[in-house]
Amino acid sequence: MSIVNFSKGEIECLCYLHYLISFYDISSFAMPIFIFVFVFNSGLSEHPKTIFLTAKENWGFYLRLIIYNNILLPIGVWLVLQWLPIDPLYTNGLTIFFLTAGASTVIAFMMEVKLRSTYAVTSMILLTFMTVLVIPILLPFMIEGASITSFELVQSLVTSILLPLLIGMGLRLFFESFVDTIRPFILKAQKILMNVAIYGMMIGLIPELIQLIGSGVVVTGVGLVVLAFLGGYLIEVKNSSQSMKLTSGFVGGQKNGAVTFAVAINNFSDPNMILIIAVIGALSTVIFSMMSTYIGKNQKVLI
Repeated sequence: MSIVNFSKGEIECLCYLHYLISFYDISSFAMPIFIFVFVFNSGLSEHPKTIFLTAKENWGFYLRLIIYNNILLPIGVWLVLQWLPIDPLYTNGLTIFFLTAGASTVIAFMMEVKLRSTYAVTSMILLTFMTVLVIPILLPFMIEGASITSFELVQSLVTSILLPLLIGMGLRLFFESFVDTIRPFILKAQKILMNVAIYGMMIGLIPELIQLIGSGVVVTGVGLVVLAFLGGYLIEVKNSSQSMKLTSGFVGGQKNGAVTFAVAINNFSDPNMILIIAVIGALSTVIFSMMSTYIGKNQKVLI
């Protein structure tokens, strides 16, 4: 039996990779729990009647969100990508990423900035519903041969969004005193899971991030995410509510991971497709998480 001898540098490199893989494994395990917890917490914090009245009283705001996020933004991004010198596989990945509006993480960001999360909860519900309707129409037009049905998208959303939201709302509706007791503990758990899931995934993806930097797709993806945020914020620039402005911005830049991966896995077998979506999704989440933390430290009044 032969014995392989490694140099000190090679051993240190292997240990480094082991730690990175461990970070990614832990964050991958924590991410679905984190999503379930904060969507559940959103259900606990918002009465169903409040969500309905919010949508009814601010229908103009939500109409602008739908037009921007479900129609103008994905089409605009797709047109821009046609002119950029990027591998078609990565172009398709970014196209799918920006097609999927209705990110549940926006709720966590709004809680972090200490502003009203009602607008974010309502936008998640409405934009996710519209995404399920719009993607089957736009996807085949943007990516030749790609397709997915609304039913397949709904299946991917049941456990990640619909189930925890309905459980939380049900408890809020029928056991309000119990909710007031457990909510502080849910909030603490949410904060811990958010740090583990988001920053752990980013650390774990460092090798893949380095690999992709040379292709230009990371810079392109992050640039589009930032522009999408600015576009969302600017369409509400005359709105007197800072909560609505930030909700619109975060919704523009942050996308629905459950739907994104459902569409990608349904149409592509190349792991690089999943990789680019995971990297850009993780980067956008880290960017907005840091932004919301900074704003939250300087935010004193709920608006």
